[in-house]
Amino acid sequence: MIAHCRVVLWVCLAAAAGGCGTSTATLELITAARRGLAMAQQDLAARHEVEVQRLATQAAALDAAFDADVKLAAAGAICDAEGKPVELTPEWVISARKGYAAGRDILADEVRTAEATHRTGQDNLAAADEALEMATELTVWQSDLSERFKQHLMTVQRSLIHD
Repeated sequence: MIAHCRVVLWVCLAAAAGGCGTSTATLELITAARRGLAMAQQDLAARHEVEVQRLATQAAALDAAFDADVKLAAAGAICDAEGKPVELTPEWVISARKGYAAGRDILADEVRTAEATHRTGQDNLAAADEALEMATELTVWQSDLSERFKQHLMTVQRSLIHD
């Protein structure tokens, strides 16, 4: 009776271990997911580069606009609301600089936000890849454990048959 209970227990454990057994398909799916993450990482980097370049272009355009306005004001080509040419005075330069500086500050905030968003995206993709790596290791470990369990079950079965 005890031997029969052992056999039933081993069969149940074998069935449970078989459910945890690893198929090649599982590892192939994990590999495909990791490839997808690598492509997502490349896409994230490319989109970030485009965003940083766009912001740099806007900053350069803002600088060029300030330079152009100073030159226009010096040439008397900027007029006030009444249509009179604005004089290039220290006050005008300071006022214009403050306005352009505010625009540059907004762009700098956008750059910082883009960098933080990029880092978060990188961290998320790295964490997902790490989880898949751990899943791979667990899958291989379970497969090895399942194989050793099957071998042990066969040994127990042989000993029960030959006893």
